[in-house]
Amino acid sequence: MSEVAETTVSAVPPKLPPESVELRAAPQRVTRLNRRTLAVGIGTVSLAVLGATLWSLQPRTRGSQENQELYNVDRITRAEGLESLPRDYSQVPQPEPPPPVLGEPLPGDLGRPVLRAEREAGLHPHGGQDAAEAERLARLKESEEAARSALFYKSSSRGASGAGAVPAPVAMPDGEFADASAVAGGPVDPMQAQNMQDNKVAFASQGRTATRSAHRMEAPRGPDTIMAGTVISAALVTGIKSDMPGDMIATVTEPVYDSATHRNVLIPQGARLMGRYNSQVVYGQSRAQAVWDRIIMPDTSSIVLDNLAAADPAGYAGLEDDVDWHWDRILAGAALTTLLGVGAELAAPQNQGSGNGVVIAARDGVQDTVNQVGQEITRRNLQIQPTITIRPGMPVRIVVNRDITLRSYRPLFINR
Repeated sequence: MSEVAETTVSAVPPKLPPESVELRAAPQRVTRLNRRTLAVGIGTVSLAVLGATLWSLQPRTRGSQENQELYNVDRITRAEGLESLPRDYSQVPQPEPPPPVLGEPLPGDLGRPVLRAEREAGLHPHGGQDAAEAERLARLKESEEAARSALFYKSSSRGASGAGAVPAPVAMPDGEFADASAVAGGPVDPMQAQNMQDNKVAFASQGRTATRSAHRMEAPRGPDTIMAGTVISAALVTGIKSDMPGDMIATVTEPVYDSATHRNVLIPQGARLMGRYNSQVVYGQSRAQAVWDRIIMPDTSSIVLDNLAAADPAGYAGLEDDVDWHWDRILAGAALTTLLGVGAELAAPQNQGSGNGVVIAARDGVQDTVNQVGQEITRRNLQIQPTITIRPGMPVRIVVNRDITLRSYRPLFINR
């Protein structure tokens, strides 16, 4: 048994080292840079960069040769023709006097005595001495007109509010009322100018000195005439909204008779009225301005009116129903601005501790921006003009301000 065991132990081969039983190939050896070579290269590049920097910072040395002059500034070449012009106003040549203007032809024998008599009487405007006198009088008249003219100018407040507006001189034509303070050049109170108080005072103080009328009685043109002062009753067919200009239609609700006999129907019930309304509405205005310019009869005959003003049933000029002042936009913009400002104020800390500077600066910037945006929104909302709305079916009146000649209404087309 011992011999068999020794034979088995001797038959087992010895163990091999682990390096000899690897399944992969041996890696290649890494090639490394020489430290000395790397240090020499870095030093060389550093010296080159340092040398280039020092060379670029050196002051530029001037050469021995001066730069060549390209343009002579001592000798100025003048434009052609300037030497012949005068150097000051004393050398300006005086204009030659105009030649004398010949007058009307005179008879040969009596020409000289007549001309001498006219000159002595000062009736002849021609000749050298008389022409100079006329020119002197014309200059004197211009000086007097300039002294009486207005000192200041009034520019248009609508449509030319920018810098390109051309000021127009203030004039006061006869029969019109002008602002006395503006013509005189004195200060104008904004409230007084807005309410036109000077025009009201001028209208009340203006009187007529004539005690007798220059006009004469006019004979009637015929029985089929509507005299001034007649009121035509009608009702709107279409509504009015003053945001945009447009046309309007109304229907005559009562027949209109002649002013002489009140028997003949000149405008029947059901005739159509064509008109237009004004979309320009100022702050505080509650009535829409409208005019009528045509009447269409039921038989399609028509007549053009001269912009007769529309009035309400009481006779007040303009039409009044509903006015939208756009307070919702103004209040909404103000409320939104207030909420954003309060939110920005509460979102940031009050103490300027460490790390709070950026937050506080952002809060201040947001507050300024919100304030500017809120002011701009409120300003634009205040500039929106009120919207006047007139509903269809509103009764209206047309006041006739001049005589209108028509015909007794009889339908021209009869259906058989």
